[in-house]
Amino acid sequence: MKKSRSIFGDKQGGPEIWNSIKFAKRKLPEELIASQKNRLMEGILDDKKSTPIIPIQPRKTIWIWYAAASIVLLMTVGSFLLLKENNFETSYGQIATVHLPDGTSVTLNGNSSISYSPISWRFFNNRNVSLTGEAFFDVAKKEVDGKRIKFQVLTRNLQVEVLGTRFNVIDREGNESVVLEEGKVQLMIPDVQIPLQMVPGDYVGYDASKKRMLQMVVLTEEYTSWKDKYILLDNKTLGELAQIITTVYGKKVVFQNDEDKKIPLEGKVPSDEIRILIAALRLATKLEISLENDVVTVSNSSKTITI
Repeated sequence: MKKSRSIFGDKQGGPEIWNSIKFAKRKLPEELIASQKNRLMEGILDDKKSTPIIPIQPRKTIWIWYAAASIVLLMTVGSFLLLKENNFETSYGQIATVHLPDGTSVTLNGNSSISYSPISWRFFNNRNVSLTGEAFFDVAKKEVDGKRIKFQVLTRNLQVEVLGTRFNVIDREGNESVVLEEGKVQLMIPDVQIPLQMVPGDYVGYDASKKRMLQMVVLTEEYTSWKDKYILLDNKTLGELAQIITTVYGKKVVFQNDEDKKIPLEGKVPSDEIRILIAALRLATKLEISLENDVVTVSNSSKTITI
């Protein structure tokens, strides 16, 4: 262990020298003690002023937080339910009928879908339906407090507004059309400020790519017969029917002779089963028409054209 060293350093002489030194006792004055005490207390108070005081939160604040979180959760769930939509769709070649909450009947053609918000229908009387594909609407009339509630069908570009009527709507590949069978329809068209009023027998088509509208009077059965599971062929060509086969049934159609597309058709053919439809076309046109691996081939040709 290292020997400790005197804090006074080395001194000459023996221990008797240190014993002879007398240290006078010193007592601090009372005034000095009091002043120092005051300075100390002032320092403590200054520290308290400069140091932020964070109060301890009472336990009830936790419940307030839980209540706030619950409100946010309810609002989130409510928004989700408000935005949530009911969707109905058909596959290729399928025809299905959907009954909406107000009693409206919607018949969907193959490869089609509709959607609507049940919350908006129930609590806000917003009878809005979005359509992709083709559907026939038999709209039920609805009144609230003596006021008729309108029914709207929305496609990508058109807005069909009715009170109670029967009509057909198509929205496929940029071509949209409305055919009115019964009642009245008010149609909103892009870039047209005044709504178009339709009466039974009216056809209105809209080409989105060309921004062009076509309006004419037609035999409505030509456009609505599909819902009764047959196709009225009058005023259609084989090429036009081939386009229906591709769109509604999902079958690729190959013409080996371009001129065959121009063959005019008439009469009725069943539409509920693609093979029966092809057999009927084979008898009507006297052409060789076959279906294999989702491809319909129209034979007798010098060159091949695909639709």
